[in-house]
Amino acid sequence: MTFQQYLDTKRTVDDRALNRRVLRRFERELSALIDSTEPVRLLEIGAGIGTMVERLRSWDCLPNRVQYTVLDISSKNIRTARSQLLASGFERNGDNLQCKQNGRSMTIRFEVADAVEFAWKTDRRWDALVGHAVADLFDLESALPAFCSVLDSGGLCYFPITFDGGTMFDPAHELDERVAELYHRHIDDGEGTSRAGRKLLAEFRRREAELLAVGSSDWVVYPENGSYPADEGIFLQHILGMIGSSLDGHSEIDADAFSDWLGTRHRQVGGGELTYIAHQFDVLARVV
Repeated sequence: MTFQQYLDTKRTVDDRALNRRVLRRFERELSALIDSTEPVRLLEIGAGIGTMVERLRSWDCLPNRVQYTVLDISSKNIRTARSQLLASGFERNGDNLQCKQNGRSMTIRFEVADAVEFAWKTDRRWDALVGHAVADLFDLESALPAFCSVLDSGGLCYFPITFDGGTMFDPAHELDERVAELYHRHIDDGEGTSRAGRKLLAEFRRREAELLAVGSSDWVVYPENGSYPADEGIFLQHILGMIGSSLDGHSEIDADAFSDWLGTRHRQVGGGELTYIAHQFDVLARVV
């Protein structure tokens, strides 16, 4: 499975998880930014294959006139996003995509770049920044100032699906706690943080930003009558694959015991028996 296919398999998982109260507050705050002459400007970092912009549009969460910048470090993600947006009704307008329907106008611009480097270097400004399921990939102490720097005063930061250190499986297995502990530590050993949700709240408070809404957005993937909806079984197999590659050969876990845990979990997915929960926050703040 490619990473782009994985991103596609988690659409329904994210759809279910997104905190509607935080999302509706984001929608209201965007409406308050409407100017009679200029479109509302949004920048999405780590936008992947464009799922979030499609979702915000199809769920009618955006103002009538929008300029939306889709940014991702992967050119393959951006190519996939462009193709999927074209298939959803957008048309080419030079290097951009555009959709005009029922009095609404939306222009999408694409950028392939590292989000933090882009934010520090650009002289462009936006009304809102969206970071869907990406905050845990960054050192927020250094990255958040960069992200806030691209916003006009009073701009919005919306970080839905922000991982916060909870990885749970059912049925229980004696190795679950050890696997979760080492997997979270693996995340912390890179540039990211496994407790990004609470870290994000702390960083916004430290910057004296105004927290507008916070709510839980846990992934809960479970079988119904022995099978998973949509492609969520494939999604679970990919999650197990990521954990497996992260802990393969780890000196602090017995290799045979971990192999048994991983094999058991894969078999349970195949049999429609495994439930997976990841604890997450949706966070909306205003930059002062």
